[in-house]
Amino acid sequence: VIFDEVHYVNDTERGVVWEEVIIMLPAHVSLIFLSATTPNTAEFGDWIGRIRQRPVHIISTTYRPVPLSHSLFAGGELFKVLDAKRPFSTAMYQKAQESFMKKKELEMIKQGIKPPLRGIGGGGGRWVDGAGSKTQWQSLVKRLKKDGLLPCVVFNFSKKKCEECADYLGGEDLNAAREKSQVHIFTSSAIKRLQAKDQHLPQVIRVLELCKRGIGVHHGGLLPLLKEIVEILFSKGLIKILFATETFAMGVNMPARTVVFNSLRKHDGREFRDLLP
Repeated sequence: VIFDEVHYVNDTERGVVWEEVIIMLPAHVSLIFLSATTPNTAEFGDWIGRIRQRPVHIISTTYRPVPLSHSLFAGGELFKVLDAKRPFSTAMYQKAQESFMKKKELEMIKQGIKPPLRGIGGGGGRWVDGAGSKTQWQSLVKRLKKDGLLPCVVFNFSKKKCEECADYLGGEDLNAAREKSQVHIFTSSAIKRLQAKDQHLPQVIRVLELCKRGIGVHHGGLLPLLKEIVEILFSKGLIKILFATETFAMGVNMPARTVVFNSLRKHDGREFRDLLP
């Protein structure tokens, strides 16, 4: 039995199911565990060995088949602060930070004066989490398209933010005529699984209209069929930018070239915490 993304054994809600399966499988069944983000592999392997009464072999590598780089988007530009070939670039981080600041604020910093806190959505200031303005989202999408970095998944930690950000791209059309036709044919067939009256629900009409333009939303507030439609279209490359909550990442392997986070903090069910590597 192969357990993919086995780090979800630590998930508050799902973890107990994973543990029960691991413990209750017959002794003759061999197990393979896969994960790119399990931090305590030795401890986990030791636990598996004890409950299964079998030797455990841990095979690890730091090599990534697909190189990963981290950039900050500021002032309409992408500033690469980290990649596989070099450590974190403080200089690039500083440039990105300065691009958010107005001239007056930069002068204050040079004089040793702390500038007032400004939100990202307001167009400038020091690093503050925010949803981003309409202009910033449009600028980001144009930059990603220009640099060949689509398809893209944008992780928002709020259903409302997913919808708002999709609305910001009301004037954007990321699909060619042929792609629109493919989306129309697929969605027209897919929604027939709904009852006739449900096919004209505002949510259905809105999501399908977004999909035709290469824009998608994916969160727990959507009808299951609509989430499935979005996932299939994204896997076919017919959705170029997808605004999703983290539920989209649960065991879903989708062909994204870029991942964007619009916040560095999330609510874990009890409190807000910083995103961790």
